[in-house]
Amino acid sequence: MALRNISLFINLQKNEKMKNLFSLLMLLACLISFGQNTEENIPLFKTKIKAAVTINDTINLDNFKELAIIPGGHFKKELEKINYFSTIMTEAELNKEIKKAGLDPSKYNLKTREGAKNIFTDYKKFILVFQALSNTDKNIHQIIIIDPRSGEKVFEVEGRSKTNVIGISAGTKYLPQDMNNAMLNELVNYIRANSKTYR
Repeated sequence: MALRNISLFINLQKNEKMKNLFSLLMLLACLISFGQNTEENIPLFKTKIKAAVTINDTINLDNFKELAIIPGGHFKKELEKINYFSTIMTEAELNKEIKKAGLDPSKYNLKTREGAKNIFTDYKKFILVFQALSNTDKNIHQIIIIDPRSGEKVFEVEGRSKTNVIGISAGTKYLPQDMNNAMLNELVNYIRANSKTYR
């Protein structure tokens, strides 16, 4: 009888250990799963490739989030999807607002370093976000952020264009959608790393 009781006790302990081990494994699986699916790890734009970040300076982006100016007006929809900047304005829209505010357009000219500084200090805090072609290689597309106070780039990501080889567009260059999305994801990563408010 005593041996049977000991055997039952040992089996109960084994079962308890198995339950604990199973619980621990489940908890670990949940933590790994949670870690892989946090917002910080989920790419906002679908792609399987990565783009090359060439400038990545730390700034407090929250000081600039009220207004993003996109000089050429490109990729406004993508910036709206990122959902960080309160207002996104093209250069033309900014110029209209400058005139409405009764400010001298020659003094508040976005194209000059002094004018950009004046807009930042006298009109509204903003940051420049735009797409461009590299000055050294026209096959390289870039997304750039410039701090208007210094006129310096604080972020730059690059992607290479491809050449059409068939059809009536053969010989023309284009930026593949997956590369454009990869560049946009790096922009999102930059915002996440330099903002305390972005989610």
